[in-house]
Amino acid sequence: MTEKKPKEKRRWLHLPARLLGGLLSLVMMALATLSLIIARPQPEADSTAAAVPQPVLTASPGMTIAAESELPELIRPFPIPVMSFMSGAGVHFVSGSSEDLAVDGGFGRVLSLFWQTEAGQPLILQSIYPATAFSALQGEGWHFSRIAGPTLCGRSSVRMENDTSVRIHIATEEGLYAVLVPSGLSAELSALVRSLQLYTVEDP
Repeated sequence: MTEKKPKEKRRWLHLPARLLGGLLSLVMMALATLSLIIARPQPEADSTAAAVPQPVLTASPGMTIAAESELPELIRPFPIPVMSFMSGAGVHFVSGSSEDLAVDGGFGRVLSLFWQTEAGQPLILQSIYPATAFSALQGEGWHFSRIAGPTLCGRSSVRMENDTSVRIHIATEEGLYAVLVPSGLSAELSALVRSLQLYTVEDP
């Protein structure tokens, strides 16, 4: 019995040391975790502001014109600039139209201008609002072209083709713009689009 007492004393003496060691270990682990959290790279703030949704339009009656002199009447009420040929481009105006397009919560709008080359080949220009209305770029059998699209109104265009036509389009902050030409005009497309410009008409 006298031999066991010193051993029990030694055990009791070691207990505080063990508790202190365990406590120090917990403190060190907490500090290490905290340092990892502080040192972890934070995600960079998105430098691009979230796109502001464009307001939908109220329904309006469609409009059709048959003379180039009536273009201001067609362009004026359109909510964004309209793509059209500059004067002296060597193409002939045929007709134009503006019609509503169903979008979520309201209406968008498509303005189409129909032109012809001197040889009578059709050219179609489309200005589309809002910029998210890609469904207005309708048609069948389109596929991406292996040829890069030309610059259209200062932006690189997307070029697509089907069996009969070539279409290029761009998206801006305000809307979509598309040019459709017959496949036979493919080689002349770059020259044609250099004569295109965005127009607005102020209220008188």
